[in-house]
Amino acid sequence: MLQKYYKLVDDAISELGINPDETRGEQPGQWNLKKGDFDIMVDVWEQENHFLFQIVSPLCSLPDENKEGFMLYLMQKNYGMSSLAYAIMEDSVFLKHTTEAHSLTKENIVALLTKTAFYAEQSSFVPKAE
Repeated sequence: MLQKYYKLVDDAISELGINPDETRGEQPGQWNLKKGDFDIMVDVWEQENHFLFQIVSPLCSLPDENKEGFMLYLMQKNYGMSSLAYAIMEDSVFLKHTTEAHSLTKENIVALLTKTAFYAEQSSFVPKAE
């Protein structure tokens, strides 16, 4: 069953004009894409008889000062987002989307990858690389 979802992701990446063979991660069910300065990581896996699909894009570290205010800002930005959300793990900020894989289509994955790249580029709080 996982192979079916792997193929959907491969087909979606191909639809974007990218060779999926060049984006595969170390483990089956992992892909690593780049959009400008941003990494976009895709994972498909089985957990407790459920097949899951996830996109994660690391954005930046939490600021040293006013962490609570920054987290409130992210929560407020989440309200206007579609399909993705800002998430924090340890001291890092990510864009994240997780869903059960059975609902996926190639078009759905293309849209999610495109939205992830768009939201990453629109995240004005991310320090620019010099």
